[in-house]
Amino acid sequence: MNGKMNFFLDPTKRVIRKSSIMNYKQDQQGLYLVANKKFINWMEVHTYCHTCLDALTFDDEFDASYCATCNEWREEQCSDSSCEYCENRPTRPLDPRR
Repeated sequence: MNGKMNFFLDPTKRVIRKSSIMNYKQDQQGLYLVANKKFINWMEVHTYCHTCLDALTFDDEFDASYCATCNEWREEQCSDSSCEYCENRPTRPLDPRR
């Protein structure tokens, strides 16, 4: 997080500093989720675990994302019983592979 960040909790103080908040860069605009001392851009929230807020990992072998911290899949298995990705998928992503 390089640069300056402005947080305004009191709207009356915002009026005084209005000219300074217009000087932020394009990549600093937008909505953010602040959790666990991390700033997560709102457009990237779906790439984080909804339980622990750590970044998700994608497993190419099973074509699904999972949280390594929680050791849980974040995508459900499909309903197709002959799916090449889902048929041998372990219960937990970090379990030993067959």
